[in-house]
Amino acid sequence: MKSGIVYVTSLNKNLDYSDFFTEFHKQPELSRNFGVCKFEAIAVAETLREYVTKHGISSLFHYTLACDAVMHGGIHVDDIEKLILGFISNLKGVKNLLIIDAYLYTDDPDCVALFEKMVTEISGDLESVTFLTNGTRAGEKSAMHDAIRKAVPKVRIHDVKTDIFHDRHWIDADRYIGVYIGTSLNGIRKKVALIDNMGHSDAKDVAALALPLITSGP
Repeated sequence: MKSGIVYVTSLNKNLDYSDFFTEFHKQPELSRNFGVCKFEAIAVAETLREYVTKHGISSLFHYTLACDAVMHGGIHVDDIEKLILGFISNLKGVKNLLIIDAYLYTDDPDCVALFEKMVTEISGDLESVTFLTNGTRAGEKSAMHDAIRKAVPKVRIHDVKTDIFHDRHWIDADRYIGVYIGTSLNGIRKKVALIDNMGHSDAKDVAALALPLITSGP
């Protein structure tokens, strides 16, 4: 594609979209290599008509947010931690947290330290944490449980053994807000992995599969 439709919205209440053009033209590399202009909505009518004719009207209702990130060995350790904590911070306000990760448990000091930072990031209102793992590393769980209790001394901790989940998720079980992490903590910095916010419906679906396992447990 030589061109496309780009929407600009201000995240600062003191700025509007016209300020975007001002900032854009201050960047010589951008203004030299890209052309940006303003059109009224009617200007895209013909483009939209052609798109709908080719792809169908339903295609307008399927979209993704460009907010994911890739973790890999080329990123400095501190930057990876900032990246993870940035995504996890979206769960602030969580009261009942689901951590779904078959191979989560480890007593590796670096993993436990990162885990403690993740929990601390969202610990303000935390009341309960439920781990759903495959149980193979249950003997190493005490270090992570201690990390949670350090951040929230009175937190309720539950362990559920299950093998129905493959992917790793941190989910607010009440608000259906979630973060997908493409590897267990012991794989971070070792393997290429994706981290992303979960869509509301996806978080709700995963939580709906997890909750019956929790309520039927011992």
